[in-house]
Amino acid sequence: MRANLIRVGLLVLGLFVGLLALELGLRLFFPDSLMGAATQLQFAAGGQKHFQPDPECGYIPVLDDDVYDGYGCRLDRGRQLDSYDGEDRQGRCRILFVGDSVTRRERTMRALQKLYGDKLYEYWNAGVESFNVEQELIFYRRVNRKLKPDQVILTFHNNDFQETPLVSRKDGQLQVLFLRKDRAQIDPWWFNHSYLYRWLTGINLGRFDRDRRRQAMSEALAGWTETLAQDKVSFSVILLPILKPIDQWTTREKWSRETALQLLGEQKIRYFDLLSDMEVALKEGVSIQESPDDSWHPSAEAAEHFAKHLHSQGILSASGTSGR
Repeated sequence: MRANLIRVGLLVLGLFVGLLALELGLRLFFPDSLMGAATQLQFAAGGQKHFQPDPECGYIPVLDDDVYDGYGCRLDRGRQLDSYDGEDRQGRCRILFVGDSVTRRERTMRALQKLYGDKLYEYWNAGVESFNVEQELIFYRRVNRKLKPDQVILTFHNNDFQETPLVSRKDGQLQVLFLRKDRAQIDPWWFNHSYLYRWLTGINLGRFDRDRRRQAMSEALAGWTETLAQDKVSFSVILLPILKPIDQWTTREKWSRETALQLLGEQKIRYFDLLSDMEVALKEGVSIQESPDDSWHPSAEAAEHFAKHLHSQGILSASGTSGR
């Protein structure tokens, strides 16, 4: 009996030593590696000081600094927009644009402002780099809601089906990790402290769970409609296409578009699909990408083309000129 216990003890010890050696080996040969389990968001130089970790949202902007105001909107919106008073809209209709980096770079918003003018409308930009629709909803409920907009315009991006990231601080630096697996299935402490855990996660990723991500997106869109209905705020969605000919789209990119259309239709959300206008722009020779091989961010010329299409479709007509 004692001999059996010794053998079991030695086996456990050997296993422990082996795992420890593997952990140390991974740290030695793959320093700072995510072991294929995630990709890290790279903020622009100095940019990460404007964000902080958040347990529900992954990360959120730091409010009342030199980039985001107390309403969670960009401060560097230009001289006309900087004159807005959050407490007094002076009879203008308040439009809040929400979304990810496409919204944050505000090319389409600026183009719409030129077309609609500043007499009847205010244009507020709550775009946050790499946010998905779920994060945008959380941020609206907590922060943007205080602005009391008349209309919210959400830019639905193809990558909005990605997971909410895992966020922590390492050596004083913000780490925003986009996991290739359901975040709920991963222990944050082990992921941040064990290379072996990351490696095992990386080799056991499985396939992108389309059904689960579809359900999550459905719930997020339902949350938007319910929240804005409570606030008596009109809601519109701009469905942004991948910025390249559709015959060059990947299977996942096509799935994302098809699923987005299904969900918007099922929930009867007012939306504006820019795919047909993108195809027109391509035929006209418009350079639609902000930079070569960037199929996510529209160029200034493409944004103006999109804005003219949205203007012709009356995108701001749903809200009127409320003085609330």
